[in-house]
Amino acid sequence: MADYTAPKGMRDFLPDEAAKREWAVDAIKRAYRKFGFAPMDTPALETVEVLERKCGEEIKGQLFRIDDGRTALRFDLTVPLSRVASSNTFKKPFKRYCIAPVWRREEPQKGRFREFYQADADIIGCPTVRAEAELIACACAAISELGFSGAVVRLNDRRVISAIASELLSGKEGEVLRILDKREKIGDAATVEMLVAAGAKQKDAQKLVESLTAAGKNEARLALASKYSPEAAESLKEILKLVKEYGKIDVAIDLSLVRGLGYYTGAIFEISLGKEMGSVAGGGRYDNLLSMYGQADTAVGISLGFERLMVLMGERAAEKRGVFVAAVKDEFYSYALSVAAKLRAAGCEVQTDLNARNLKKQMDYAAGCCRYIAVVGEREKKEGKVTLRDLESGKEEMITIEEAAKRASA
Repeated sequence: MADYTAPKGMRDFLPDEAAKREWAVDAIKRAYRKFGFAPMDTPALETVEVLERKCGEEIKGQLFRIDDGRTALRFDLTVPLSRVASSNTFKKPFKRYCIAPVWRREEPQKGRFREFYQADADIIGCPTVRAEAELIACACAAISELGFSGAVVRLNDRRVISAIASELLSGKEGEVLRILDKREKIGDAATVEMLVAAGAKQKDAQKLVESLTAAGKNEARLALASKYSPEAAESLKEILKLVKEYGKIDVAIDLSLVRGLGYYTGAIFEISLGKEMGSVAGGGRYDNLLSMYGQADTAVGISLGFERLMVLMGERAAEKRGVFVAAVKDEFYSYALSVAAKLRAAGCEVQTDLNARNLKKQMDYAAGCCRYIAVVGEREKKEGKVTLRDLESGKEEMITIEEAAKRASA
């Protein structure tokens, strides 16, 4: 028997799930736009040459290459942005967002797919840490728009963690950073063992891990950071100061945070919703990337873990919207269509019964997809009104079409 399921690692989204995802995309877009980010889109396909300029060996093996061998599906949204920004002139700073699918040919597993969405916001052409503060605040606002609270921002700087790695094992900074990047998964003891195996002294490795993970306030962590990179410590201090002005955002300096080896050049950050929920966003400054495509410029970005956030939303239903105009009898269907036309003209999302069902079946159908049902019959037609029922509260009254439109579009 033929297999007509979706390709390996890819998914179909049926109406309920698709509606929830669309609602989430709209919520994130609202937050991005409030901060002045403009939408930008690029093709799903890029040339292999463009993609390979950024990706490492692991990602090279995950590219979905097209038959001609010269093009492949994008594996993230930053490479296309860098290509466009390097070949166009924008007023600076250039602030863009993009929420779109990307593809990686890796082995599917729980929570990981070959096609998945990213929700990115980036600022090109801003050399100050005002950009980092803006992106952190914007991402926290987007997470709040999705209905989550308790976001915690972890903040570090690649210059600090790189200096720490160099002091521990000069010449093996990359290996040290890769080990530290695994610390949360493998634990502190295993981290120390791996550092020792890489060539570090036991006492030095133990002291390093203890100092990076020690409890304390941001002031103490900034003091430690300044020993390794005074410039980076000042940047972190300024980010903390600026973020505070955006509102109540919980930011903690975490000198053990490692992100984007060979990619980020300054501040790096992750946003989590507590230990149980884990990280839901991450980003940082990547000032060297655009120069790979011909035009050097400063850049900072953040990406929301859209698929992770959708999992955390769980069974939360998408907000029901719109009106179902139900005719008591078929003879009033023409009036129902005229009512629907007026509601649509007023900006409402409207459905009518296409299957000539009785009123009960129409109401059962409407309850699954709409917020309101507007019932029309002889009396409503005579008075030019509708009987509008709020399917959430159960409240019902006969009102004008104009009043129904105001309530349904509120």
